[in-house]
Amino acid sequence: MCSSAFDRYFDELDEAERRVALAVRDTVRESIAGNPRISESTKWNYPAWVHTGKRGNMCSIMGANGYVRLQFFRGAELSEAESRLEGTGKGMRHLKVWCDREFPGEAIRSLVSDAVSLHGSQGT
Repeated sequence: MCSSAFDRYFDELDEAERRVALAVRDTVRESIAGNPRISESTKWNYPAWVHTGKRGNMCSIMGANGYVRLQFFRGAELSEAESRLEGTGKGMRHLKVWCDREFPGEAIRSLVSDAVSLHGSQGT
């Protein structure tokens, strides 16, 4: 069976980061719950979720040293941006999910739900 570039990305991570990245992936998948307007893709060599509407890049996963970043392309616009997300600038924000800390499943579900709503509000 041939795996996609999306799935192969996880195989290339160190063990701790792979475990966390797969948990983030599974939580995002659960949060989008088969939404037909959102697809999995690879953007800039990273697993990403893309909404069919305008400005469709929604979020992506990026492994780092000791943590995994869940990046939201329109993160600055999310309601929880200031309290949960890191970053500066006009748009991108990220959540660091540390390998040696408790997994923030509820925070991820809430952020992804907000991102889906934000992208869906485009109406296109």
